[in-house]
Amino acid sequence: MTSTWRVLLFPIVMMSLFQPAYAQQAQTVTLAEPGIIRLEKLFQMADTVALVKVLSGDTQNYPKVIYKAEVVKTFKGATVGQTIYFGPYVGTRLGWEYVLFLRNAAKPLAPNPTSSVNYGTVYYSEVFNEGYSSMETSYECVFDGKDIAQKCGDGVRVCTDYIKLPKSLHASPPMTEDTAFGCRWVS
Repeated sequence: MTSTWRVLLFPIVMMSLFQPAYAQQAQTVTLAEPGIIRLEKLFQMADTVALVKVLSGDTQNYPKVIYKAEVVKTFKGATVGQTIYFGPYVGTRLGWEYVLFLRNAAKPLAPNPTSSVNYGTVYYSEVFNEGYSSMETSYECVFDGKDIAQKCGDGVRVCTDYIKLPKSLHASPPMTEDTAFGCRWVS
């Protein structure tokens, strides 16, 4: 009787093993590592370098994340007061200021056809080097000094594992200390 069950169950088991999977689709995932770039080279690689204030952001109405910002100070390729659009990395804080090293996208960015509230089609610049060409700014009290006036000031958060600073710039904490991603404040 055991052999009869094997003969009857074998075709059922084999059919269930070879059922086509209708719900599965192949996906390609590309992993990229940021480059290790000297600050001077980062400046050369960028089309725009500016201190900006982030006004708003949109993760819903475009094929990639887009932020709207006003140029506060320009170093290359922009004018003070100019509105710029950039992305594509999530996590930029609205209302905060950033030093951005941007590359111009080849073509304007159009909103998704189904969106009704958006910036319209805009000229768009990309944060590059896997996001490390965007640097948060803040008033910090982490710098070397004898009194509060020397210890506190405007700083730029630079991840020195990926962005190499000139020796003339002093970072806090010092390069001899380990930090997450090597991120340090530079005054």
